[in-house]
Amino acid sequence: MKRLLLILTACLYFMAPQVKALDLSNDSLSVAEIPSTDTIPVLTRKPVLAAGEVFGLNMLVWGFNHFIMDEDFARINARSIKTNLGTLPVWDTDQFSTNLIAHPYHGSLYFNSARSNGMRFWESVPFTFGGSLMWEYFMENELPSVNDLFCTTFGGVELGEITFRLSDLILDSRLSGFPRVVSEVVGGIASPMRAFNRLLSGEAWRIRPYKGNVCAPVDVDLSLYSGVRFLSEQERSRYGEFSVNLGLLLAYGELFDDDYYSPYEYFRFHTSFDLFSNQPVLTQVNAIAALWGKKVWESGARSLSTGVFQHFDYYNSRIKARDGQLVAPYRIAEAAALGGGLIYQKKALPNHYFDLRHEFYLNGIALGASLTDYFFVDNRDYNLGSGYSVKTYTGLTFKKRIELMINMEHYHIYTWKGYDPELDLSTVNVRDINMQGDAGHARLGVFSLKLSYYASQKWNVSLSNSYYSRRTHYKYREDVEFATSDGLLTVGYTF
Repeated sequence: MKRLLLILTACLYFMAPQVKALDLSNDSLSVAEIPSTDTIPVLTRKPVLAAGEVFGLNMLVWGFNHFIMDEDFARINARSIKTNLGTLPVWDTDQFSTNLIAHPYHGSLYFNSARSNGMRFWESVPFTFGGSLMWEYFMENELPSVNDLFCTTFGGVELGEITFRLSDLILDSRLSGFPRVVSEVVGGIASPMRAFNRLLSGEAWRIRPYKGNVCAPVDVDLSLYSGVRFLSEQERSRYGEFSVNLGLLLAYGELFDDDYYSPYEYFRFHTSFDLFSNQPVLTQVNAIAALWGKKVWESGARSLSTGVFQHFDYYNSRIKARDGQLVAPYRIAEAAALGGGLIYQKKALPNHYFDLRHEFYLNGIALGASLTDYFFVDNRDYNLGSGYSVKTYTGLTFKKRIELMINMEHYHIYTWKGYDPELDLSTVNVRDINMQGDAGHARLGVFSLKLSYYASQKWNVSLSNSYYSRRTHYKYREDVEFATSDGLLTVGYTF
């Protein structure tokens, strides 16, 4: 815990307001030669090196699995590669966190291999997909997985660009000594592949008269919070469970004021951890990032913006049921989701008291996952599928001090490729299973109320309550409904 707090503190120290960086093309610039108008440096494009790093990354992970972990799936040979190349991708049986978090993170490393070698956002996408293809067809003796290709590519792009921009906020080429070491280490935690390339080029220790940002400077609010969470079944709240909850909220950029908009100039990121309980350590990840956006209407303090947004959501839970067994009341994810959105805001004028903000999103889900009550094969206890999600977020702030947030999210995942209801899953070879799960569809609704008091521009205290409602309809089995709620009391600090 002390190490985690030290890292977070160091990270926050370097998340200071950003200044524009100078052109890196002239290494001989001195302080006296700094031009009055700064420019954003353009990294030299190195596609061959980026591809080599993607290849090397896969080889490194495979070597760890094969020689250190002695995993059976890492025992590859010419026969396994030939079999994979002659087979269409299938639905695998890996566990929820592996497919919906680990694979997107792996994809983010591919993406950052390209981004930190000078490739732009869209140019980095093929490297992410290519790295996933290589892994699925060459680095495992299991059949290539269609859900891994989706999760690694789409999730990797979103997490990759977010972590790349986060590292851009932290790294500072003006520093020296211990502060520089901390800057490079924390920036490297955010984007390991960028850290590797900075070591490779010598930028990790080269002191310059400018910070060296690659991305254009934007307004950033980073909030850390900690508190106590109480999660329980809705019908038996007296027997719920407490946990220590840690969270991070990152608001990057503001709404679309410029005529030309590049991807991810605006995004919101939230992650939550639960400690000292039966809950999974990582319980929630949410990201909404604009691929394109434009302000379509403005009148005084009011404005309306629209855009195309990429979404990544991950909810996981575990709690004791009535019989004392640990169960997951809700579990859902959208790893590959895209849709449109509207954002309305009204800023308080000097003689007014209230700020109002409302966001609405409608998304198509190319690949999502939801909890199952019947399909238990190998490490799979969830169904895969596609569908849609609808989200609304409303915030009302009084005198910049008191804020009320009302959030509603609805996820609907359809599982298309099921199995024969007469099939005994316990008798089937795992390698022969190629299905999304139980035929049917699942709905998860998340309704949250949050009241916050800002004691200053930095400190805040928040009390929130969330209600999770899961309704799963099965084509061949009995439907299941489950409701849980939580209460969360936190103290936060905004940088």
